[in-house]
Amino acid sequence: MNITINPGAATDDATQIDSLVQTMEESMETLNNAIKNTIPSGIQTTWSETVRENWESYYTADVPAAMEDMKLSASNLRLAVEQALQYSREQ
Repeated sequence: MNITINPGAATDDATQIDSLVQTMEESMETLNNAIKNTIPSGIQTTWSETVRENWESYYTADVPAAMEDMKLSASNLRLAVEQALQYSREQ
């Protein structure tokens, strides 16, 4: 089986993933600040407590996990390019 890899395009894709992750992290921080300012702790309604608890759980667990997975994808893409180029040089 022949596999063709365009190293430039793959590396550009990894860079775009990194840029996307950075933008998303900044946007999520902005959203987090907006939620904290809009629903400050100490508001004693079921709705506000539920929204804030759900958001904090999502923001502190799910978001970082997703960002790390995306960063890992970019790293894996770079590694695949490096290994493919090394393999092609050995042939």
